[in-house]
Amino acid sequence: MKITVKLGAPLSTVIGTAQVRLSVPEGTSAGQVLDELHSHYPRFAAGLRGEGLPRALAGMPYALFINARPLPFEQAGSTRLRDGDRLYLFLPVAGG
Repeated sequence: MKITVKLGAPLSTVIGTAQVRLSVPEGTSAGQVLDELHSHYPRFAAGLRGEGLPRALAGMPYALFINARPLPFEQAGSTRLRDGDRLYLFLPVAGG
């Protein structure tokens, strides 16, 4: 099945791409896709930890979404994906 992963800045800048398309077996979890990104992009883990962010924002966690629905990272390993799903990793945004 085909999965698309979209990465927001600065994570996309740290690893060098804003979108990744993967072919994965049926039954693959969101957590397995994250593991795949870790293995293919050596700077992925550093980017998730805040590399590329201004010092004042360092350590701010990214938010994970599947098809625009929030997904807590602790549920990624048990959340199965379907063909055509889109996984998003973006910084939470606040403003007014």
